[in-house]
Amino acid sequence: MTLSNLSKAILVAGGSCGALALALLSPSAAFAQDMQDMSAETAMAEDDASEPEIVVTGSRIQTNFQAPTPVTVATAEELTASAPGNLADGLNQLPVFADGNKTGSGGATSVSGGQMGQNLLNLRGLGANRTLILLDGHRMVATNQNGSVDVNIIPQSLVRRVDVVTGGASAAYGSDAVAGVVNFVLDMDFDGVKGDVGTGISTYGDLGSVKGSLAFGKGFADGRGRFIAAAEYFRQKGVADPYATDREWWYRPAGRIPNPNPSTGTPFLVVEDLRASSGSNGGLITSGPLRGIEFLPGGGTRMFDFGTITSTTWQSGGDGPLGVGGFSPDQRRWNMFARGEFDVTDNFTVFAEGLYAKTNTLNGGAANQHVGSSARFTIFRNNAFLPDSVRQRMVDLNLQSIQVGRYFNDAPWATVKAHAAVTRYSVGFEGKIGSSWSYDASYTYGQTKQYLGQQNRTNMRNIYAAVDAVVDPVSGNIVCRSTLNGLDPGCVPLNIFGHGSVTEQALDYIYGTSEKDMKLTQKVAVLNIAGDLGETLQLGAGPIAVAAGLEYRHEGVVQTSDAVSQSILNFDGLRGFPTALNNRIGVYQSYNPQPLSGSYNIKEAYLEVGVPVFKDKAFAQSLDVNGAVRRADYSLAGPVTTWKYGFNWLVIDPIRIRYTKSRDIRGPNSVELFNAQFQQTGNFIYNGQQLQSFIITSGNPNLKPEKALTETYGIVLRPSFIPGLQLSADRYKIKLKDAIGVLDNTDIVRLCEQDGRELACAQYEVLPEGAGVRFRKPTMNLDVASASGYDFEVAYDRPVADGKLQLRLLATHITKSETLGFGASAPVVELGTPEVPRWRATATVRFSKDNWSVQWRQRYIHKSVVEPDFVEGVDINHNNLPAVTYSDINAQYSFGGFGGEHELYFSVTNLFDKDPPFGSNGPPGSFLIPASAAYDWAGRYFNVGFRFKF
Repeated sequence: MTLSNLSKAILVAGGSCGALALALLSPSAAFAQDMQDMSAETAMAEDDASEPEIVVTGSRIQTNFQAPTPVTVATAEELTASAPGNLADGLNQLPVFADGNKTGSGGATSVSGGQMGQNLLNLRGLGANRTLILLDGHRMVATNQNGSVDVNIIPQSLVRRVDVVTGGASAAYGSDAVAGVVNFVLDMDFDGVKGDVGTGISTYGDLGSVKGSLAFGKGFADGRGRFIAAAEYFRQKGVADPYATDREWWYRPAGRIPNPNPSTGTPFLVVEDLRASSGSNGGLITSGPLRGIEFLPGGGTRMFDFGTITSTTWQSGGDGPLGVGGFSPDQRRWNMFARGEFDVTDNFTVFAEGLYAKTNTLNGGAANQHVGSSARFTIFRNNAFLPDSVRQRMVDLNLQSIQVGRYFNDAPWATVKAHAAVTRYSVGFEGKIGSSWSYDASYTYGQTKQYLGQQNRTNMRNIYAAVDAVVDPVSGNIVCRSTLNGLDPGCVPLNIFGHGSVTEQALDYIYGTSEKDMKLTQKVAVLNIAGDLGETLQLGAGPIAVAAGLEYRHEGVVQTSDAVSQSILNFDGLRGFPTALNNRIGVYQSYNPQPLSGSYNIKEAYLEVGVPVFKDKAFAQSLDVNGAVRRADYSLAGPVTTWKYGFNWLVIDPIRIRYTKSRDIRGPNSVELFNAQFQQTGNFIYNGQQLQSFIITSGNPNLKPEKALTETYGIVLRPSFIPGLQLSADRYKIKLKDAIGVLDNTDIVRLCEQDGRELACAQYEVLPEGAGVRFRKPTMNLDVASASGYDFEVAYDRPVADGKLQLRLLATHITKSETLGFGASAPVVELGTPEVPRWRATATVRFSKDNWSVQWRQRYIHKSVVEPDFVEGVDINHNNLPAVTYSDINAQYSFGGFGGEHELYFSVTNLFDKDPPFGSNGPPGSFLIPASAAYDWAGRYFNVGFRFKF
């Protein structure tokens, strides 16, 4: 788990005139500047000039009180300058966000979890479901089963700025704000019409994208009413065929395998050109005296090349198939948003808003594989399709059967299709009481409907019936053997020998589509009030600020699935089937979603107080103290209390010190609570032997909320002797107790066999005769997860050559990231892996003059290791992965005309087309391309577009 704390606290200073505000604290607001050459401080000032009171996301307090919680502020212009294709991609480039799911990603986890093509923000690497996403301070419904939110559905054309709270914020905002909060603040005062059209393409001529957006805003009723609306469209053509990309590195997968000769080297090896040794595209005999015979089209055979290094399942080089899947999903997205508000009186406003977003995504998946103990074929000597030459050799050797592994590259590949529709509406009112108090109340309903279908999935009963083909002694026709006993009516015999041998009729019989329809619902009612206690009740440094509120939230899930996925896999009457799979739930080879339903509610109340303690003293130009408490009562998990306290100390004008300590929570989401039993297969190395793994996961209605103790402290410097220079440094420490999740298979075995933890021992069993390892992994409250690190920023602005030069450096240094499960004596260390690098940094140089602006950005990811517990040369032959630096450029040209303001923009990301490094700390034997989602897959990518505003 990667943790970082990119910090900025916001000082909102205003008077009764309400005309002047200044964002004064850490300059972390911007790693890039907007096209009008405003710093983040200036952008905030402009916001404040039009809004006498604004909500700083780090606090519920609505006065000029300074909250100590670190907050980063970035305008929409800054983010789109860094990532013209997608505002959320610009956020993901900040070092504070680690290894998040990006729009173009389509890995196995994102597929099974319904996250394919979604853009998820993962603050500090704690997981996207521990980052609370808000739209103008209000919760969003989850868009996938993991409880996280796809920020692509936010109306990007109306976003004014994004506030990123990198300290714990549960006391202010409730559950899920363990890592922090990302609040998308909309431009409610927008008046006019604006739009953006753009297109992009990679240097390889693929991943082409088009986007378009149109926004409208208008006041009415003499300014008492306001209406804004936006519509957006995005389309990216993916690369569904794994063999359709020209990226050479894609065809050189690397992976970690057990050393077949450990006495001659290290126990594990990292090898390139990783291929399968347990099957081939036309079928491969994998054991016994005929091992290595590969079946060719037309009944021919040859000896298979096992490459230079061969283990039970994998090899380096040779004839083995590549295990690559779809490179990038194909996706379409439509967004619509509208909001209207009306001032009934000068102090009372009603509003209503609605959002609808629809996404369609298709990922290419991979060829179906029937290899290993859970899927390979047992072919008997009387098989009707078996080449005569092999049959004769079996007779000579007195073999009754052989084991054959096959990759079905000559059949339609398993593909994943996802459709999601998000509906959200909110109604409410807000108003003022006197000159210093305000209130608001709202009701919000959110709903996500998601369909996930995996096409061309193998029906395991049907394929084992079909592959056992014999000659009918009566008719002389080739039939499925089980049909002679009155079983499996309609069975079509399957010829697996040689590439291209499979008929369309057989494919129709053995393939099907596993499907699920999931509906997530969220209902939220809130009431907030904020103000100050006036001039009489204070400590002499200013009014005491107060915010309080009540919240009720209801979360629910209903999921249905296809009948085949729900059925019991029964091999009665068949032979040569994998016994470990018999009588399991789910007939498809993989991905058998199960029905589930459930709901829960939370009742919450909070109070926050901000106290200005000192002002204009010799030891403190100002000192403010902040504290908050929230009580949450979960209908299933019971009550829990969160709190925070901190201070903001302006020692002298250039030096500011801030500190916050908080207890934050995340309650279990609907799927973690109610998920039905679900089995998947994989590979696992046990005692040096690579075995099949059978992984059974399930929800747990007895889960407790996670509790995190978060501490942040930092300093902000703005030295007056160097005008334009701003520096900040922050330290964070997080200790997460009762973390919700499941342990990795390797950790379960280690915790049992090395630490003797009974809970871990109960989660797995080694099946007899090398049949594999079965893991039973219910979602649990694990013991402790810990993380710590530092965040730094240097910002410098100065006039140069009648223009403006702006420099920004943001860096995150992670010093600890580990999990301690079941009270084990040794933690699971994740620090230093590609997912949790010790350093991440972004440096930006921007120059603006007249109507032009150009920007150069460097993105740095520190060197990492394949496995943090391994020593290179002792445990593994190669454990180090190189550091990676990406270079990006962009340029904008602004001009007027036709009564409006317009802009042309152009950008190139990954300018030098750097390939991602290989390797991962993932399961041994898995294909590892690339090492982490943190790296760039697309290569050099061009964007060009046009923005207009009237």
